[in-house]
Amino acid sequence: MKIYFPLIFLLFFILTSNVNCLFKNVVSRFYCSEDNCYSILGISEKASIEDIRSSYFRQLKNLKESYDIKKKKKIVQAYNVLINKRSRKYYDYYLKNPDSIINIVNLNLLFLFKLFKVILSIIIMALFGILIQYINNKYEEKNMLHKFSKHKDFRKKVHEKIMLKYPQYKTYENKEKQKIEKSIEIEIAQELYNQHNKNKYNNPNQGKLNIYSLFKIIIIIKQIICFIIWIVKWIVKYYILNSEYDESDKIYITRRCLNMPLDKWNALDDDSKKMLLKKELWIKEKKQEFLSEIREKERLEKISSAKYKKEKRMKKKGFSFNYND
Repeated sequence: MKIYFPLIFLLFFILTSNVNCLFKNVVSRFYCSEDNCYSILGISEKASIEDIRSSYFRQLKNLKESYDIKKKKKIVQAYNVLINKRSRKYYDYYLKNPDSIINIVNLNLLFLFKLFKVILSIIIMALFGILIQYINNKYEEKNMLHKFSKHKDFRKKVHEKIMLKYPQYKTYENKEKQKIEKSIEIEIAQELYNQHNKNKYNNPNQGKLNIYSLFKIIIIIKQIICFIIWIVKWIVKYYILNSEYDESDKIYITRRCLNMPLDKWNALDDDSKKMLLKKELWIKEKKQEFLSEIREKERLEKISSAKYKKEKRMKKKGFSFNYND
């Protein structure tokens, strides 16, 4: 009892006093520090998601006239807190109860939820990789079986192997026989494949080719690993932590929207690059607006083209017409 009494007293002290101010700074820094997130964006606490979004873009637009990096960071931080329903709910509680220990619990829950999304994304990618590997193995197995089943001794070796491993094979049911035969066929095909590769390795010229092939495989594997790491970093940085896009990623998104290869982008002059980056295609709404403009432009070009007019005339007369011909 003497041991538990100080612990109970300490817990009571934490829950009923301002000792949790030790953690208050951590929570405060996450929630716009000493500023009010709503005040930073110039909106009320009852503002809708659309109000938050429009105010955010308006604030950034006004900031371009007198650029202030610290102010921009505050605007982005306030937007990230309020645009997410969960973090906004916790922030509203924090405003009403700034000294509550529940704020620490809420902040931990928020981080755990984001961590869960990262882990889930990694698991999904891993499962996708396993699925691709499984499909590839089955495809290679099928090709190997098709290739070596034409071997003159293949059927004979299969039969001998079956009788050696399953002496009572003839007494089995047809379904079981087919299953056994299939597995033995794959086994024999694998043996012939290994023997075929062994003969290749004994050839000095073929050995050089195999080393080159192995080197190519290593490079491909490295590229795949780098690509997966890049995807994970992208998801964590921009979809979970809601960080602002850095300059290189802004260029990447712009190029993707324009279907522009890297060499063509590098060939552009600085003024052209700045003009394209001013479109801010990394912002979802502006990207959708830009893509809608492109689709509308393509539609108008199609309508004004001679082929389209011919198509309309042909269809009126009851004839078929392929626009792409």
